[in-house]
Amino acid sequence: MSATRNSLCGLSLLLLLLAGPLCPAQRRVSADVEVKQALAGKVVTVTKSVYCSGNGRLVIHFHTPEEMFVVTNPLGEARVYFPKTGKDNAGENIGLSSRDELLFLFLSGRVDDLGVTQDGYRLVSTANEDGLLKKTFVSEKNGNLPRVEIVYQNYLPIYLAYLDPSGKAVNKTYFSNYSYFQRFVFPCRVTNITYPSPRDSSVTRTLYSNLKVDVDDPLFDYDIPAAGGR
Repeated sequence: MSATRNSLCGLSLLLLLLAGPLCPAQRRVSADVEVKQALAGKVVTVTKSVYCSGNGRLVIHFHTPEEMFVVTNPLGEARVYFPKTGKDNAGENIGLSSRDELLFLFLSGRVDDLGVTQDGYRLVSTANEDGLLKKTFVSEKNGNLPRVEIVYQNYLPIYLAYLDPSGKAVNKTYFSNYSYFQRFVFPCRVTNITYPSPRDSSVTRTLYSNLKVDVDDPLFDYDIPAAGGR
């Protein structure tokens, strides 16, 4: 009975993913996010709310450690606004694109590669290992690590790793605690481990909660006030 249920679940997810991005009626996803990073014995916590639209517009409302708003798009044309001081960093390049937000990757149907092909990687192999699907991507682009591996369970990504020339993983990400909506599935727990040196590691845990699909909120259309406005 359990095996049959798992097979049906896998088939349903396959059909869901093959259907591509969200249907036209589902163009907005929002969530509250808590990010905890542990490095050198210290823990830094960031809380924020994200509002992601299907056209790539992303609004991030940071609550702690300091309130600020970020409005950006897939091209990385970002603006940062600090309500407390009224400061607007519109002229500064902060290098933040909506493509970097996991919600946007799933909203835009990039489950098959988690967006790595947009960063210069190409798929070179797929393999089934112990009931899991592993995809391997490579890149010769300057600045890229040479190889990426993504592992899927029931057609959903559970592991992503960037490998150095020796084949050692220098950045690992684990995806879990999936939430299911109509034609939208999302991992609400993401754990990332980076290795800045052979002896050091940094662990970042990201928890998504209060996930809403196609629920209107004024912050989806938030615009940073004009100079002098509040």
